[in-house]
Parts: sequence; C-alpha cells; structure tokens
Amino acid sequence: MSSKCFVDGLNLANPQGTGIASYARSLLKAIRGIGHETGIIYGRNVSNSSNPALREILFFRDELVISPKKAILSDIKDIIRYKKSGKIQPYRIDLNIVDKLYAKNINNNVEYIYNYRNIFTISKKNYKTFHNFLNMVLDDAPQFMHWTHLIPIKLKNSINIYTIHDLVPFTHPNTVGGNHLLNWNIIADILKNGDHILTVSEASRRDIIRLFNAPESQVTNLYQAVDFEEALKNRPAHLVERDVNGLFGLEYGHYFLFYGAIEPKKNVKRLIEAYMAADCPDYPLVIVSSRSWSAEEDHALLEQLKGRELPGKKKIIQLDYMSRSQLVSVVKGARALVFPSIAEGFGLPVAEAMCLGTAVISSTHPAIQEIAGDAALLVDPYDVDALSEAISAIAEDDNLVKTLQQRGPVQAEKFSMENYKKRLKDFYKKFGF
Repeated sequence: MSSKCFVDGLNLANPQGTGIASYARSLLKAIRGIGHETGIIYGRNVSNSSNPALREILFFRDELVISPKKAILSDIKDIIRYKKSGKIQPYRIDLNIVDKLYAKNINNNVEYIYNYRNIFTISKKNYKTFHNFLNMVLDDAPQFMHWTHLIPIKLKNSINIYTIHDLVPFTHPNTVGGNHLLNWNIIADILKNGDHILTVSEASRRDIIRLFNAPESQVTNLYQAVDFEEALKNRPAHLVERDVNGLFGLEYGHYFLFYGAIEPKKNVKRLIEAYMAADCPDYPLVIVSSRSWSAEEDHALLEQLKGRELPGKKKIIQLDYMSRSQLVSVVKGARALVFPSIAEGFGLPVAEAMCLGTAVISSTHPAIQEIAGDAALLVDPYDVDALSEAISAIAEDDNLVKTLQQRGPVQAEKFSMENYKKRLKDFYKKFGF
C-alpha cells in the first residue's frame, strides 16, 4: 500500500552537507524506491508572502531574506502565536513558476515541499522555555514523519519516527559540541511521546536502551545506506588518476586520506602525530575538511605542518570540501582512508571507502568495528604508536592493501541501498504499511 512519508529539511538545507544530510537523502531515496510518496518540511529563513508566486520564488533563493535581528523578533512572535493557537502549520510550496526539473533536482525529487520560517530554531527555543514539543499540523498529513535529528516537534495525525544516530555527547562528552542537557531531555521526551526511534548501528541501539532504559521494542537499527551512482562507483582507474592528478596534484594510489569534520571525536591530532612517526616516505597525508567545532589543538598542528616539506619527505595537504564526484575520485585514488575516530554512530566514511574499494584504517570503537567487520585494519584510537604502525604497514605491504580492497566492497554490500530498502520496507510493515 502506497503511503506518504515526509522527512525534515534541517540538514538538507545545508549546502556543504553533513553525515545526517547524507542519511536524510538516502532515506528519501529508499522511501521512493519502495513505492511511497515523499516530502520535506523545511525551516528556511525566508518571508512567508501572502502571494503564492512570490512565496515560491523567495523559497528558492540561496541567501537569507530575513535579517538575523528581524529573525529573532519573528521567532518570538511565532512562539507567542503558537502558545495562543497551540499549533504550527507550515505552508506548501507549489511549483508553478520555478522550473520543475530545477526545483526537484535541488529538493531531492520529492513530491511535496513545505516550509515554515526558522521552525527548527523556534522548536528549540520553545522547548527550552516551555519544556514541550511543538505541535505541527498539515492539511494532508503523511502517514510517516521522519525526524532525522533531535527536533522537538511532533506532527499531528502522523506516525512520528525520530532518528538518534548516536549517544556520543553522553558517552564521550568532551568530543562533540551542543547542549548536552537539552539533548538528553529531548531524547527522554522522544521516548515518552514519539512513536518509534530509529538508529544506525547495533552499538548505538544498545546505548539508547542502556542509557535511557528504553524498551527494546521501541528502538530499531536499520543501519544507513551507502549509495553512489554506478558511474561514480565504477569510475575507471585511469579517469580517477586523471582527476586526482589534474585537479589536486596527487599521485594515484600514493597518498593517505582523511575526510570529515575536524572536531575532537575525529582524532585528527593523533592522526597527524601517527603519520609523522610512520615509515611512509613519499606518501602525503591528504585531509579533506573545513573548520568545525572546538578542535584548537588539531587546527594548530595542521596549520603548522600543512603544505610544508616535512622530515622523511612527508607532506600534509588540506583540501576544502569538494563536490561528491571529486570526493569519490579522491577516495578511490587513495592508498588508504585513515579514519581513527574516537566515537561514531555509524562511521560513514569507513563504509563509503570500503564500498569504493579503498583500503581502510580505522578505530576499535564498537560501532566502527560493527560496520568494518574484517574489511579494515582497526587500532585503538588513543594509541598513536599502533596507528603509526598501521600506516606503515599499509605503505609497505601491497598484499595487505589488496586484501582490504577485496574485502571492503563485500562488507559494504550490507549497507547497499537495496538492502536498506528491504529493511525499511519491513519496518513500515510493523505499522501496517
């Protein structure tokens, strides 16, 4: 039976993308793939014009239309209106003027687009003040509403499903930012008021059940889909070599790679220290990232060393976030991905690199062990010497690299879009859909 399934647009509106944005896009694709209609509820900070045509045009503007000061005042007014009416109602964006192919391409090809200015910020402010979830209503509510982050909103007349990716803020408090007390309370209220919780690994599921005394029947692990276009996934080696050399000046198969946010849990400082101590002459370390939350030591060390010729002919190269096609080439062209994260809910770069046939060095954190299986070289993320030895081994041992390259795609198949769709379909059946 065909249903309507909506996803929040909190991270989908981020032009650089995040791991949660990748999760939301894969979820939307899977929903469509099993025959359901899809929609997104955005919180873009644009004016809600009474003119439907102008409303549509303003929604697709790249820059903010409302100034930050005016937005704060508007947030307060919206909360006051909400307390009087008891509901928030997003408005639908009908595609009558903006080119439909253009609009669907940038909005994940969904059938329904809704927006309510700054709704996700408003929901947090409301929760901090009144300690309850916003009640949202739509004229034609979907059967399923997926909240892909800790968003204190509940959509009336829908099955509200909340994804909790991990509990790293509580198990490793100093490694991620955010308001830990607020997030703890939101999760506790999700367990009381939400219909179900999804997560992305058995390790995260165990943590949710253990830390919040959650009923096992209320928490389901569907993992996360690792999805590449076939043309990118199977891009021939000679074209990858052309890309990495021509675009970035790298030698195919002759560099180590890290990509992701530079934040304490990613362990970049220890990665750099291990690389500097490793026996890997002529293998640069390429870091694809941009500045993230509170990692001053990592950034200071990176700034000190990047771009310089270092002892032992080592070199550290930092690249900004790039297009997905460029990133795929950089991953496929690497000797190995080195991802020594202290804690993860899933570890998407590990699964992506395995899927693309790139050797992986990562950490023994339970979620990463679960995702990597026997297809990666795993080390204690706090042990710089062990990480250095792993880098040296990959640099020197072609047979080890080939073994990991062969095992990776086999392990990553567990997280393919096809397998993810099967798990999602079985999950919906629990609710009669």
